[in-house]
Amino acid sequence: MAGYSAPRPRRGSERVGGYDCSIIVGDRRFRLLRSRFRRLISVLFVLFLGWYLLYIGLSAFARGFMAQPVVGNVNVALVFGMSQFASTFLLAWCYSRYARRRLDPLAAQICEEAERRREAYTRMMAERGRMDDWFPADEPAGGGQA
Repeated sequence: MAGYSAPRPRRGSERVGGYDCSIIVGDRRFRLLRSRFRRLISVLFVLFLGWYLLYIGLSAFARGFMAQPVVGNVNVALVFGMSQFASTFLLAWCYSRYARRRLDPLAAQICEEAERRREAYTRMMAERGRMDDWFPADEPAGGGQA
């Protein structure tokens, strides 16, 4: 392709595979997806950290309470400690369920739209390349005759 140079990215935009990602970043659905994800992660993080800090705080400052037996030699501290594992799996299950219902469908829509735009961009650039083959870079479009 004579005389063809790839378009330069705008300042502040990011190009991936020849595609301008700033179009996707500006899409309201993408902003909605990001806000849903941030909200979910914030809630899960606060729940997990709060539960963990409660366990640590009770272990450090309420030793009498944590030492009380529940069943046989199993005390409250052991029950709290084992429930940390259970809560981790519960939070992971909540995340995957929420993502499957609320995040994945929206992300699929955005990906499909981006793919359509990328294909249109590729077709446009291919057409532009064919046009460049008709008019060499050293010859003006009018045939060069005066």
